[in-house]
Amino acid sequence: MTMLARVNLLLLAALIAHTVDHAVNQPARDLPASGTVIGVLGFVIIAASTVAALRRMEIAPAASVFAGLATALGVVAVHLLPSWSELVSDPYADFGANAISWSLAIAPLAIGLWLAALGMWELRARPRPA
Repeated sequence: MTMLARVNLLLLAALIAHTVDHAVNQPARDLPASGTVIGVLGFVIIAASTVAALRRMEIAPAASVFAGLATALGVVAVHLLPSWSELVSDPYADFGANAISWSLAIAPLAIGLWLAALGMWELRARPRPA
């Protein structure tokens, strides 16, 4: 298995852990349905990138860059920034998230950036046509 596939799988696992944390470790609160849509879309993007990496498709590095950056941006926009949109904001600072929740939000951010960097590295390492 390639490193690109491994990091995609790691990001998928981190997003699953983050989702479980929402369900079992965080206080109940009213969240907009659009936030759920964004979360599901994130899973679809990561799943597609993971499949491409596992199959060693030519598009895998570019898909990994997109998936990694989209995940990192999503975590920042939804959980780290102060409330900026009623449609997507769920700032962890607003409800006093515990260390587990913070860790399980920062992990996909960090892994997403790692995945994007790895995808960029693989894109740049490709031989250029003459």
